[in-house]
Amino acid sequence: MGRSLIIDNIEIAVVRQFNAKSMRLKIDRKTASPVVTIPYFCPLFTAERFVRSHWIWLTKQLELTPPKTTFQDKMTITVLGQTVTICHAPQKRCGARIENGVLYVSGDAAHLHRRVTDFIKDQVRQYAGRKALEFAALSGVHVKAVAVRDTVSRWGSCSTNGHLSFCWRLGLAPLFVLDYVIAHEVSHLKEMNHSRAFWKAVATLYPDMRKAKKWLTDNGKELHRFN
Repeated sequence: MGRSLIIDNIEIAVVRQFNAKSMRLKIDRKTASPVVTIPYFCPLFTAERFVRSHWIWLTKQLELTPPKTTFQDKMTITVLGQTVTICHAPQKRCGARIENGVLYVSGDAAHLHRRVTDFIKDQVRQYAGRKALEFAALSGVHVKAVAVRDTVSRWGSCSTNGHLSFCWRLGLAPLFVLDYVIAHEVSHLKEMNHSRAFWKAVATLYPDMRKAKKWLTDNGKELHRFN
């Protein structure tokens, strides 16, 4: 149960939670909009006072958050390290295919964004599957399955049964960034923590991990522009 606050023409979604003991203010990565989480019976005027007390932080975060966008005809993007220009080609029957630096997308224009998204997901799934097996062989661990998901809070995840998952938006990042995240998750199959032993395992698979981590810190928000 929730509603919204409107403060200085900015809409802040209000989320009430029974188990919340305090108030939290954040920018939702999926919607690029502010959200305040409050205890279930907290009055709205208390939530508004809390938001106003963090107003400078909130407006600064909104300035730093890129607006949401969709894939468009003639847009230039990077797919697994390859720069391509999207070309809507309704006469083709290719679905989505890269040829000579052009990502041709067939079908109705209304489906272009979804087709490009599905294409990137498939490319990431195939690449991550191959790379994960390569890293797993070097680490002496077993990868059971690799999935690609629409996540906003983490770039990758790993379960104890050998299932790895990656955010599809990593397909828009430089390839060395995706390689690092794959190495990171494969290393969790050896060390399910972030201990020194874990980071040593990551560095063994991917020595230049600091460069990739810095890129994600500096540019990660840009990847979340795309829904």
